[in-house]
Amino acid sequence: MKLLKNWLLHRPFFQSAALLLALGNGAFLLGSQLVWWLLLPAMLWSLPVISVVHLLLSAVLLSLHRWLFELNAQIQTQQQSDLELTSRVDELLQDAYLPLSRDSSLPDRLVLLRQTLQHQLRREQEIRQLVRVQGLVDHELAIGNRIYFESKLQHYLLDPAEPQTGALFLIQLSHPELSVGPNDAIQRLAGSADLIQQLVNHLAISVLARVADADLALLIPGMEQKDAEQLGDRLAMVLSRASFFAGYEDFDLVHLGYVIYQQGQTGYQVMAEADMALKTAQLQGPNAAFGFYPEHKPKIKGSVWWRTELGNALRENRFLLSFQPVFSWQQHDIIQHEVLVRLQSSDGDKLAAAVFLPMAVNCGLTAALDQYVLSKAAKLCQLEQKIGVRCSVNMTVESLLNNDFMQWLQQSLQTGQLVAAQLALEIDEYHLIKQYKKLKPKLVRLQQQGFSLIIDHVGLNISPCQYLTELPVEAVKLHASVVRHIDTQLEQQLFIRGLVASHQARGVKVIATGVESQAEWQTLQKLGVSGAQGFYFSQPLAELMPQAQLS
Repeated sequence: MKLLKNWLLHRPFFQSAALLLALGNGAFLLGSQLVWWLLLPAMLWSLPVISVVHLLLSAVLLSLHRWLFELNAQIQTQQQSDLELTSRVDELLQDAYLPLSRDSSLPDRLVLLRQTLQHQLRREQEIRQLVRVQGLVDHELAIGNRIYFESKLQHYLLDPAEPQTGALFLIQLSHPELSVGPNDAIQRLAGSADLIQQLVNHLAISVLARVADADLALLIPGMEQKDAEQLGDRLAMVLSRASFFAGYEDFDLVHLGYVIYQQGQTGYQVMAEADMALKTAQLQGPNAAFGFYPEHKPKIKGSVWWRTELGNALRENRFLLSFQPVFSWQQHDIIQHEVLVRLQSSDGDKLAAAVFLPMAVNCGLTAALDQYVLSKAAKLCQLEQKIGVRCSVNMTVESLLNNDFMQWLQQSLQTGQLVAAQLALEIDEYHLIKQYKKLKPKLVRLQQQGFSLIIDHVGLNISPCQYLTELPVEAVKLHASVVRHIDTQLEQQLFIRGLVASHQARGVKVIATGVESQAEWQTLQKLGVSGAQGFYFSQPLAELMPQAQLS
């Protein structure tokens, strides 16, 4: 330490200051700051005051010079970064084809770029929204499309905040012409959509969409069974009598299938159930509506399953017959029993004919099914000859037009397996009119052989029917939708009164079906119907009821 002191005293001031600074910097660089602060006081204490002041001033000046040098380096680096940023901003502005002024500052350019990016972001969001919305709209009708409808259905099936049940309607238009132009088809479909919206406008929630070329779907959350029945009948009537079908009132114009859904079901299941209801409505007649309810819903299966199931059921005798008596108020007795058929499925369910019959038609098994029902009904009638009853069996048009079936029928009559006097054959009016030329000679021959002919589901067609004057018909049966609430339906009362008058003049009885209340039955008696059947009189029975039982 003394050697360092003597050396510093005999050296010029700036050399001494430089040495001290060098030692200080070296100590800092080596991380020995503690050593420096121990040595510095000792050295300063040994020097004269003036030397200490000069030494400290020099140290401050050198530190300031170093700080200014580092600051200048930082400024140069920042300037270089600013130049690079400015260049990059200019490139972005040029790529976006934006006006660029050389006099504008970097902040101005950044503001312009930010505004441009915000505008592009808003535009992108608008385009996405437009694409999403346009992808959900049917542009020809200005209503939702199938994707939109399925998304809505999925929402109401899954969201616990929505009503637990509701109704889904499938509405299918048919054009009466052999060929119809695209403009006419769209106008009719658009007109139907407008009418539907008017009919459901009073409801809080309804969703209408186009799900196929000629199919509309209507979803009404919260709707219950009775309201769905009334709306279904109303829709079928209004659409079939719409102005855009003027001149075609007697044609098959619209069919409607509906189902009451429940939360927890899948969208596919609900749509499949509604489609099955639509197929059943198509079998029931022109401008008909048909619905499935929770307790009567079919299980959705494929065509392969149905073909196997129906074939096995025929071999295993799993088709169950029940009998609903037809009561005559004039005779106070039973006219006959209508044979109702249910399928005891392999899953343990009992399925009504409305469920499996459309599948039997699709699988080509109607002839085999009709043979089965006729044979069983004939055996029961022969066993119960002493009670003097007759059974009426619903026949499919496919069977009557099947040559093999007709040959079986003739052979069964010849062998005594069937007794014609004990059986009445019921034919759906809609299918009779549609295939009249082919069916007429066959039906005339069957009546000549002793079968009674009954026309079922009458009342959906409002025009005069040719078969009344050309076929030996014993009776016609009113469709249940015509009978429902007849005590309050004045228009339907006028229709039935006129129908009864025209048929009685030809000796044809008019029978009502689906009678469920005393008020309905009393009104029907006043209108002059010959007989009726329905839950008001009796549920379907497991066996034939003797005559005079109801009197």
